Amino acid sequence: MKKGQIKMNKYLKTSLVLLSSIFVLAACGQNNSAGNSTETTQNAQETTQANTKQSKLNPANNQQSQEKAADNQQNKKKSYAQNSSNLPKDGEAVYKLEDNGNTTTLKYYFKDDIVYLQDAIYAFNPKEMGKTEEEIQKLLKKRHSIYDGVKGIESTIARKDGIYYHTLKIDYNNIDWKELHKRAPETFPNTNPSALKYSEAVPKLLEDGYVKQ
Repeated sequence: MKKGQIKMNKYLKTSLVLLSSIFVLAACGQNNSAGNSTETTQNAQETTQANTKQSKLNPANNQQSQEKAADNQQNKKKSYAQNSSNLPKDGEAVYKLEDNGNTTTLKYYFKDDIVYLQDAIYAFNPKEMGKTEEEIQKLLKKRHSIYDGVKGIESTIARKDGIYYHTLKIDYNNIDWKELHKRAPETFPNTNPSALKYSEAVPKLLEDGYVKQ
């Protein structure tokens, strides 16, 4: 899978995660060229071989590194959990993530900790991503077809100054989950999921690198 495609799918997957806090959504990628796939595989193999060799030479250091990484990850999760306990129950909040030509801006509207509306804007800069405009257009057209016309969701695509924007306006109280499941059964459940809680969404956003605005 191309690095640019992986990044785009990551941002689009995040847009789907907005719709529920209880199910994990699969990235819907496109096929990649054999050249980049081979290069990615070779890099992965080289990294694995290097790590294996290093582990054999310094097993103690390798174990310490793994334990340290696990501790750091655990500390982060504890920090996010503690921060979520101090979050407001009512209001609005914006989170943003920028990475190599991709910019995601998420705005939450919540009451009693329940998210009832959300705006999501995904910006794609083909030049910075190393992608052609045709590739971006094809991907966004595919994603737009999933949401377009679904009750409770407004999906629009625009282009300005060479940057493509995919905007989703989500009304959680009126989403037609059955229609979403019909269009993408591998991604969406066929029954209404539990309400999305702001306090549960924030730790996940912070863990993924989003920054509160």
